Amino acid sequence: MAFIVVLLGPVAPAGAQALPGGKANYVMSFGLLRQGTSGDNWVRLGTYQFGTDGRVQSRTWWWDQQKPAARVGTGTVPSGACSGTTGTVRRCEIQTVSGFTSAAPEQRSGRYRLYNANDGRQIVNIDWDQDSWLSEEWSVHHAPDGTYSQLSFKYAKKFTHGYGYGSNAAFTERRAMSTVLKAQAGTTMTYYRAAHNEVKFVKRTWGLDPWRQCTTSASCLTVKTQAPKSCNCAGSDNKGLNNYIQKLSSHDRRDTFWHWCDCFTEKAPCPRGNSHVYPLLQIIDDNGGWRGWVGVEAAFYPYKDMADPLSHDMLSVFRVADWI
Repeated sequence: MAFIVVLLGPVAPAGAQALPGGKANYVMSFGLLRQGTSGDNWVRLGTYQFGTDGRVQSRTWWWDQQKPAARVGTGTVPSGACSGTTGTVRRCEIQTVSGFTSAAPEQRSGRYRLYNANDGRQIVNIDWDQDSWLSEEWSVHHAPDGTYSQLSFKYAKKFTHGYGYGSNAAFTERRAMSTVLKAQAGTTMTYYRAAHNEVKFVKRTWGLDPWRQCTTSASCLTVKTQAPKSCNCAGSDNKGLNNYIQKLSSHDRRDTFWHWCDCFTEKAPCPRGNSHVYPLLQIIDDNGGWRGWVGVEAAFYPYKDMADPLSHDMLSVFRVADWI
C-alpha cells in the first residue's frame, strides 16, 4: 500500500512522513449530529493541511446550537438571466450564515500517522495538540484518476459524521461559476441532517444542467425548481423552490448555497427569517479541476416563541461530488 501512495502523490524526501493519499490539502465538513432533544449539535467546515513532517494544521468555521448564528446578506442580488421572469428565482439578496464571510476563526495543530486496516484500507490517525479535541480517524480513498483523494469518517470522540476531499492544489485555487456550470461529470449529493430530533441520511443526484449563470453578476448561479413536499405548500399558488449558489471569495474555496420555498413568503417577496443556508468549500483536484463541494447546513430556527424551538434547527454535514 505504501508503494501505491508514492505513485499517486509527490515523492517525499527520505525519512519524511507520507501524505494521506499522497495529498496535502483537504477541505473538510464534519459535525456532532445526534438523535433526540439534546440541543448541543454543531457543524464545522474548513481545511486540514498535512505536512511531510508528520504535522497537520486545521482551520475551521464553527456553528453550534448553543450559540445560534443569524443569516446575513452577501451583498449580491441576482438579476438579468437569473431572476425577475417566470420560471426564475426571486430577486432577493443571497444569504449565508453569520461568520462565513470572514476568515476561519478556529486553528488547531497536531500530529498524524498512517496505517493499514485489516481490510487493506489506508487509515489516517490524527492526534491533536489541544486536549479537548482528542483523536480522530479517517479512511483514505484514491480517486480513479489519481488527481484527488477522499477521507471518509471512521471514528472520533468529538463528533459523529464527516466528509473530506484533498489534492495538492493550493487552498487559494478555485474555479469560477462559469467553469462550475460547464462541468461535464454528473454529481451526487449525500448528507446527514439533524432536525426534528432525528438524524437522517439522504442521497440524491445533483444536476447542474438546469442552473443558469447570472448575466449581471458572474459570481452566482440560480435555478427554480418544484417545491418538495417538506415545504407544505399544498394550499398556496406559489409552489416553487428558489435556489442560489454564490462565490464568496476570489482568494479561497468559499461558496455558499441558499434555498427557500416560495410559499414561505406569501406576504413579502423575500424571506425575513427562516431559510436554508449552506456554507461550501470547493473540491479542486491536482490539475485545478472543479470536482464538487463539501459543505454544512447551519440553519437555526429564528422563531423561539414555541415549544422546543431547537428541534426546528437544521444542521447538516454534506458533499456534492462527481466521485463518492
